[in-house]
Amino acid sequence: MILHDVAMVAADTTRTRYYIEELIKNDLLPHYILLLLNSDGKFLPGKNKGERSLLKDIGLLKDIGIQYDIVLNRDINSDEVITKIANRVEKVFIFSGFGGVLLKEKILDSGKKFLHIHGGYLPDYKGSTTNYYSLINDNAIGASAIFLTKEIDCGPILLRKKFSPPKDRTEIDHSTDSEARAEVLIECLQNYVHSGSWEYELENNLGGETFYIIHPVLKHLAILGKSRLCVAS
Repeated sequence: MILHDVAMVAADTTRTRYYIEELIKNDLLPHYILLLLNSDGKFLPGKNKGERSLLKDIGLLKDIGIQYDIVLNRDINSDEVITKIANRVEKVFIFSGFGGVLLKEKILDSGKKFLHIHGGYLPDYKGSTTNYYSLINDNAIGASAIFLTKEIDCGPILLRKKFSPPKDRTEIDHSTDSEARAEVLIECLQNYVHSGSWEYELENNLGGETFYIIHPVLKHLAILGKSRLCVAS
């Protein structure tokens, strides 16, 4: 099924690969994908070293009939990328950027909505590396679907879920986190298809804690399973 009102802007990352694989598997295909590649070839956050480029799989998009463009530009906030997005007919873009990238005011004012799956249970855990904090405090991880706003992780929540801790906590950064986010993305899109509209689970995404990149010692404790230390930002 082609979702004619839904597109995707995607960096060449592990998470993007998970998203595209699950979208295809569940027959929820975006009408268009804008793929952002790093022109200088440097390793960027969000991708495993040695992982093949999504360019190797571009033939798959052709085979299933998804429209796509490729830009050699890693900066989603650049005028080039914003112009391409603003000129598209789709109203909602699934956002899957390089790690740590935030959408700035200009692209948020482009007339499009950006559907982001945050790696954390909102509104409790906002900010960065939140699933390590939630493992320590709650022995669980989370993922939440939101429409992005200018305030970090404060957009209206369409869907949120908690997940049990993975057996191998060393894989959280790539496989576990990406799997959880992909599951929430698919369920969110299925809800949209079934209802014909974007319905909010929690429109006022207020309160909670804003966390920052976790200290290596705390990250190690989270991986070891040392839970309920009540860590706050």
